[in-house]
Amino acid sequence: MIVSTYPGKPLAGMEKYKKLYHFTSFDTFVRIWLSKKLKFGSMLEVNDIQESMKGISVSHPHRLPIMFAFQDIVTHYRQISFTMDQDTFIKGYMNTMMWGYYADKSHGVCIEFDYDKLVIPCDVLKGVVEYQDIVPQRVDLPDSVNTIADVKEFVLSEQKKLFFVKQKGWIGENEYRLVSDNHNYLDIDGAVSRIYLTSYESDECKWVEQLVDGTVSVMCLHYLNNLPIASDTKKLREQIEKARNKTGVLNQISEQAKLFYKKHKNDENEPLILNEYIIKT
Repeated sequence: MIVSTYPGKPLAGMEKYKKLYHFTSFDTFVRIWLSKKLKFGSMLEVNDIQESMKGISVSHPHRLPIMFAFQDIVTHYRQISFTMDQDTFIKGYMNTMMWGYYADKSHGVCIEFDYDKLVIPCDVLKGVVEYQDIVPQRVDLPDSVNTIADVKEFVLSEQKKLFFVKQKGWIGENEYRLVSDNHNYLDIDGAVSRIYLTSYESDECKWVEQLVDGTVSVMCLHYLNNLPIASDTKKLREQIEKARNKTGVLNQISEQAKLFYKKHKNDENEPLILNEYIIKT
């Protein structure tokens, strides 16, 4: 069991992305696990409309070909997004927004990576996404940019503004991003450290356990005293099933209360008060 204490140790710099988290659906997780690869996605399909719909301006109509060259070059860039740990005790896998938005409304999977074990090619751009109140909606190509080589150099010099800035409404994603115009996939073999789900008894959870076959831990995110914790799915399932199978007093009371409710649930005016329970010893 992984238990976090509040407020925890503040994180800064590289400490924030020593662990990275990728949220996805179960079906996509299967493809990722079997291929040992993460796919770079189109920059045109990012979720921030302000990021994906930037305008371009040039100083004179004679420079319009440079504008089209810029569009062509930038659209070849693709990205992979991760969530980082927060500055507080909140870890990336605890991010409820990401579970709901990217992990099939919490029915999917969160994959945890060791950053140091990711083999990131040297030509891949990487960094922490910065969140701003206003994201510039226009790229002004300076008159010094006249050739395709100039455009490529300009894109690299302006990579922070072009690829690593989002509107502040997305700050909850706490994103670390990889960007490339040359790679379709990132090799993740040996870099996965844990798998997280939100259920310990679903079919998907049991299939994940079979897929990873003990090579990494499979954890269930749940809550204890309103704090998020992660427990080994197999151990948690065994504990819960063992408790369910006990013929203790609480189990007998619970079953009788449930039967009483089912008996009277169609009568809105019936008091749902069960004054007497039969306890078998």
